[in-house]
Amino acid sequence: MTTPRLRDDLGLALHYDDRTAYGSGVTGLLDRLLQRSTRAIAAVAAERGIEAVQAQAPAWMPTVMGPKGLGSLYAREGALREEVLYPDVARVTPATLGLYGLGDDGQGTATIPLEPALVPELGRWIGDFARGSARPSAPAAARLWDALDARGALARASSPGCALKDGVTFVGHACVAFARRGARIVFDPFLLPPSPQDPAGMRPLTAAELAPDAVFITHAHPDHFDVATLMRLGVDTPIYVPAVARETLLATDMVYRLRELGFTQVHALRWYQEVTIGPFRVIALPFYGEQPTDGEILHPEARNLGNTYVVECEGQRHALVADAGRDAAGDTIELAAEARRRFGTIDALFGGYRAWRLQPLQYLLTSVARYLLFVPRDQWTRWQQIMNDAGDLVATAEAWGARAVVPYANGGAPWYARIGLGPHGDPERPDDPDFDPGLDAVAAAIERRASGVRMQAMACGEHRPFQGA
Repeated sequence: MTTPRLRDDLGLALHYDDRTAYGSGVTGLLDRLLQRSTRAIAAVAAERGIEAVQAQAPAWMPTVMGPKGLGSLYAREGALREEVLYPDVARVTPATLGLYGLGDDGQGTATIPLEPALVPELGRWIGDFARGSARPSAPAAARLWDALDARGALARASSPGCALKDGVTFVGHACVAFARRGARIVFDPFLLPPSPQDPAGMRPLTAAELAPDAVFITHAHPDHFDVATLMRLGVDTPIYVPAVARETLLATDMVYRLRELGFTQVHALRWYQEVTIGPFRVIALPFYGEQPTDGEILHPEARNLGNTYVVECEGQRHALVADAGRDAAGDTIELAAEARRRFGTIDALFGGYRAWRLQPLQYLLTSVARYLLFVPRDQWTRWQQIMNDAGDLVATAEAWGARAVVPYANGGAPWYARIGLGPHGDPERPDDPDFDPGLDAVAAAIERRASGVRMQAMACGEHRPFQGA
């Protein structure tokens, strides 16, 4: 009889108990509290459109940030309270495991409480269950197995794992896999379950199909650092993450968060450090942009810490810059020029192009409402662009000497669109050029710049062999 295993079409989510004074970036609790306290702004946006909020920003910001508003979160002007800036890591603990996609219609959900004694080995057990496991003998793990089995989360079917073809596979959103001579490395794995509503012939790749020899993370935002996905890969998978000296409201200590779940091979990579995995050489480079402003911010020591990467393999190079852009610390276009001087040109650049062009007040309507707290007074009403737009992406590729640019980090399949990532595909509503532009924005930027770079759009699951391989 086939060993039961965790279903591939089941979504997982790890939920934390947040008992910090104001809320941690790990849970998004502070974001929700900020949104709740300023819900009148969301009501205006819903009734009159986002343009009404943008127009009223100069009048509303002094009140929103005043002593009767968000000003209570500051110890003094321009300085957040210590407990806001540095939430106590010990007071944010794994509490429940969420299950999504249960039932015949794929719409069922369930929540399983986690015993504290199980948490240090949770990653191990989820990894074992994903690969296939008999009911464990350890009491807490056995109770978890029983809870999963009772909810229909386990299937008696063999793993669909298969070897990725040599070359590059775009898994979806910001997840990219490289394979060569039996070695596999994966960047920013964020795997979602399929749905009965997905188009025929389209389905997400699974953890068993990726089976990486190593994983690299660009930054800690949940669409790039997904603990539920990483647990499916197994705690013995080497995971390389950006170095974070201390967890802040803007930067999750990913080493701490993975080790508390039992991961055994978690490594912090600083800028310009290198790792060799089989035939692959991976170089960590600076991550600029996707900060609360595209200029100076309050508490720059608490920035959204991240890495961009260059991947070398047998004379070919690819770069992945995720949601990068520019900020007071640097500019991704200038980084590309410097990386070209140090490491050479690249064959293809994987880069985001979402722009995130907004008035700071709009942060209250997003998943990173906390970013508003880091905007200096003199930038309260200045338009920001915290990620590369299509023109910046093409300019970055040009500066790097890339032959091709692959737009990514913006959904790419229905399973991402369902959670609000990427163009929604609704012909009745045009895509928002400031947040989720379509690929035509990149094509237009190439034409406008008369660029020699070609766009190499990739669909989710699409594979490209290495040139000359």
